Amino acid sequence: CAVLDLGSGAGGQSVRMAQAGAQVVAVDQFDFVDTFVQHRSDHGFSADQLQFIRADIVDLPQILNDQKFDVVIFQRTLHYLMYTEASRLLEYLHSITAHALYISVSGLHSLIGDTYPCASEVIEGRYCQLSHLGQEMFSIKEPVCLYDKQELIQILESAGWHIDEYWVSAFGNIKAICSNTT
Repeated sequence: CAVLDLGSGAGGQSVRMAQAGAQVVAVDQFDFVDTFVQHRSDHGFSADQLQFIRADIVDLPQILNDQKFDVVIFQRTLHYLMYTEASRLLEYLHSITAHALYISVSGLHSLIGDTYPCASEVIEGRYCQLSHLGQEMFSIKEPVCLYDKQELIQILESAGWHIDEYWVSAFGNIKAICSNTT
């Protein structure tokens, strides 16, 4: 099973998937190369079984060269993109993913959303930094686009994904499991 882990961070999820037998490509904009080298050493993974790419997710089409994956894991990262960028990326992921997408985003109606000055903007123009208090509380300094559950469903379906299940966590994050039915 080939898995793409977007916004992988230090690789906790990636390691668990590799331990389960998946071949994992992890992508994050921050430099976790040494951490992934250590994971490979600690667990006896080959570079093919657990690969790390430092990159901005908007550059995926150039980086992955249409490499195919069975599953994409995309946790709390989509909201760092403007809506139009997010839409293009989800369409691209649909074109390179055979089976499933697991996605979670910070919700508009969450604690993060409580400090979000763009909350009343339409989704296409909703992209700004959290209030100063929110930036300090959540350590999110970059602009974000927060979603409500209908907006997340809409962007996923517009990109071609079939939503198998979705829910809102106790913290207000929106999560979905989607399948590629084409």
